Amino acid sequence: MLTTSRTLSILIALNTLALATGCRRQNDGAYKFEAAPRAVIAQVGLSPSRSASVAADFTSSPAVHILALVGESGKTRLAMLNSKDGGNTFGSPVWVSQEGHPVSSGGENSPALASTANGIYAAWGEGADIRFARSVSQGSNFEKPIKITDKKSESFSGYPSIGVAPNQDVYVVWIDTRDRVGTSVDNYAIYMARSTDHGVSFGKNIRVAVRVCQCCRPTLSFGPHGEVMVFWRHIYPGTIHDMTVAVTMDEGITFSPAKRVAADNWKIDGCPNSGPAVARSGNRVYVAWLTDASPEISGVRLTWSDDGGKTWAAAVKGSQAILNANHPAMSVAEDGRVTLVFEGCDPRVPESGEQTSVFAVEIGTSGKLSAPTEIRGIASPASIPTVASGTGGRVFVAWTGAREGTKSVFLSRATREAE
Repeated sequence: MLTTSRTLSILIALNTLALATGCRRQNDGAYKFEAAPRAVIAQVGLSPSRSASVAADFTSSPAVHILALVGESGKTRLAMLNSKDGGNTFGSPVWVSQEGHPVSSGGENSPALASTANGIYAAWGEGADIRFARSVSQGSNFEKPIKITDKKSESFSGYPSIGVAPNQDVYVVWIDTRDRVGTSVDNYAIYMARSTDHGVSFGKNIRVAVRVCQCCRPTLSFGPHGEVMVFWRHIYPGTIHDMTVAVTMDEGITFSPAKRVAADNWKIDGCPNSGPAVARSGNRVYVAWLTDASPEISGVRLTWSDDGGKTWAAAVKGSQAILNANHPAMSVAEDGRVTLVFEGCDPRVPESGEQTSVFAVEIGTSGKLSAPTEIRGIASPASIPTVASGTGGRVFVAWTGAREGTKSVFLSRATREAE
């Protein structure tokens, strides 16, 4: 059992370096960031994962945990890197996966991690299966991984996400092709498994939906009355790829009919490799996602529901005027305000050759958006950022990039500006 009295969790998107370029300029907004980000991992040969977690205890010395594939090419292994000083330094790797077992990591199909007061949980693709491991020692060691998938024959399983319900049941959702028949568009499905013992074991796999985008990671949210909401990018007739939700009130036995959260009508003959971000503030659940359906709405879209996903507000452009916005992430502060982060570039700086940056937008309790705040000091293309909200208006944002040719994970801390 974890003993920290207050824990903050950040899902950090750690990916192989993107080569996207854009323009960059510091602009005013709701947050005041550090003058320069810190490289929390700068190891030659590091192959970082997409998802990790940072946990900080503000009542004592803050602890920081990052999940990554470490080691040289061909000899990588999934590890937890722990810091006892708020991310300034990290100790030796704590192994999560087993030696010699290949871990899938690339784009959105990379390991996922969640942190709660009961444990730290990791899930990843390994061969044809989804594996899961937990730590109940604040990341100092992990139990032997277990297999979540219960397939009778080999098929693809990947793009996992972890969610922990209010009752501390652990859910994992992923994309699976166990029902493949020829080249049908229905071959890619969302599957879900639930643990009622804090990740010691998982129950029967449940199929949530078919006809899903094959490389956009699904995700989860939970309601106050036992609702489990699963979000994914669905493929509608005419190769329309729109964000969709289904809700179960009975722990996955039955699901409501799939419902668009917004009718973007994004026609694309391929996969955008960009799934949804979800955050809940009180009875309101927010969803943010990428669309490139038309010049008027392209970017990071945002909507919310106050009735458990039955109806959704008219979607707005969460990225506002930022160009090439993608890979949203969200986090909720104690007062209910939500921070949305994403990668992109400032259109006011037209010079070519500048690097993609990271922006933060505050979503007020009324739904009002602040102007985007750009994180200063990013020296390389920023890839798949993520965010967590701490106490006292603190905000933590992390992403992957490079410094002097070496891959690293960067962390920038901010305080929320007074209203």
